[in-house]
Amino acid sequence: MALKILDDLNIKTTDNSRQRQQHYNVDLDDFMGHSSSSQRTHIDPTHNLQQLMQTAHQFRDQMQATGNRDQEEFLDDLVSQLLEESQSNAKGPPPASDRFIRLLPKIKSGQIDSDETCIICKDNLKKSESSVTQMPCGHYFDRECLVPWLELHHTCPLCRFKVETEQTVKEEEEEEARDFMYG
Repeated sequence: MALKILDDLNIKTTDNSRQRQQHYNVDLDDFMGHSSSSQRTHIDPTHNLQQLMQTAHQFRDQMQATGNRDQEEFLDDLVSQLLEESQSNAKGPPPASDRFIRLLPKIKSGQIDSDETCIICKDNLKKSESSVTQMPCGHYFDRECLVPWLELHHTCPLCRFKVETEQTVKEEEEEEARDFMYG
């Protein structure tokens, strides 16, 4: 039945060996009548509507079938990529050092001169009831917002100013030990 409809509408199926998907090429002149208005013959409008509906249903069915395959393939690729990344030793940027987080200055909200806003929680820091801290780059944050960020990243959330990591602390300690030994 479907092949008869495709033949009636002069729809050709092509097989692309690379993608193995069917594509439909509709000859609109056959579907709508003739291309030139002077050559048009009278065609029953309900007949065209029926053909249009049949073609629309075929395209919908094809798109749904292809879409599901594409979505399944996308999800398979995504899961494979995530599994591969979880099994590799690749990691994101290192967190800030514990020493840096511990030594962050605690500033009372009343000591802030301007109407600074924590970009993480959007609270006005001058009116904030929580403790406020300042990064070396000069940006202010609610301490409760900044510490979790620094436990995952070694940068200012606003300007990406880099702060020390455990690795840089270790390197500094090793350098100090060498300087002490060799005077």
